Amino acid sequence: MTHRFHLRYSTRISLWGFLFALPAVLYLLLFNLYPMLNAFYLSFTRYDLISAPEWIGIGNYRQVLASTSFQSSLQITVLYVFGTVVPVWFLSFGVAMLLNCVRIFTGTWRTLLFIPTILPLLTVTLVWKLLFNLRGPINGMLIFFGIDPVAWLSDARYVNLAVIITSWWHASSYYMILFLAGLQAVPSVYQEAAALDGASAWQRLRHVILPLMRPTVVLVVVLSIINGFRTFALQYVMTGGGPGTATEIVPLLIYKTAFAFLSMGEAAAMSVVYFLLILIFSLIQLRVLQGESSG
Repeated sequence: MTHRFHLRYSTRISLWGFLFALPAVLYLLLFNLYPMLNAFYLSFTRYDLISAPEWIGIGNYRQVLASTSFQSSLQITVLYVFGTVVPVWFLSFGVAMLLNCVRIFTGTWRTLLFIPTILPLLTVTLVWKLLFNLRGPINGMLIFFGIDPVAWLSDARYVNLAVIITSWWHASSYYMILFLAGLQAVPSVYQEAAALDGASAWQRLRHVILPLMRPTVVLVVVLSIINGFRTFALQYVMTGGGPGTATEIVPLLIYKTAFAFLSMGEAAAMSVVYFLLILIFSLIQLRVLQGESSG
């Protein structure tokens, strides 16, 4: 009797758990899994959003892999990602170190420094677009110091730098919070013991703090690079991919191919290739970082 009661009770609990999880599962199936499978199917078709998809096999993939536009866009994307994430690692970690040492108004400082992350990216992009305007405040400061104004958003030599600087400001605060959480998880007793042994601040950072923060470092590195490859709104709003194609990253090229040139099949093939490249790179990255950790 007791066994039957426990069985009914566990079944009822499992049923309620399934019912509570069902909306999230349906959401993932409808808005994540189905679009991915549909995009994979469309990548083997010729589809212009008007007529029915026409099966053409791997023709789109051949066209994408031979496309100079895709290769150029991939180079621009890689330049943007690494020009953004590497400085952001150091900026966010440095700010986190400073915040970890602050003992006055700590909550206020953390809130103020976290504001860039919670602001909508569209708002941030529009504000920085005004700042980089030819008659904007940044050129105003350059003129004040006797430097000629720079056409930040219309000169191919400077436009990527302008976009990257905007990314620094927006992304650093988010990874700063992650680094700060990792720093505060490091037991102070290890640092005190190292200090008593005569270790300098740099030696404590290198041999005590960073090894203990390795999971946080791996998380930040992987997240920042994946988020960098997923960027779209920044270039779309700030430059539209211009001047010319100077800032036309792969997600923006996919968007234009699908909705401007009405070549949905080719755009789907680009998205699949791009997804596989990011996946392979992420797996290699995790393998390398985990290998260093075990070593």
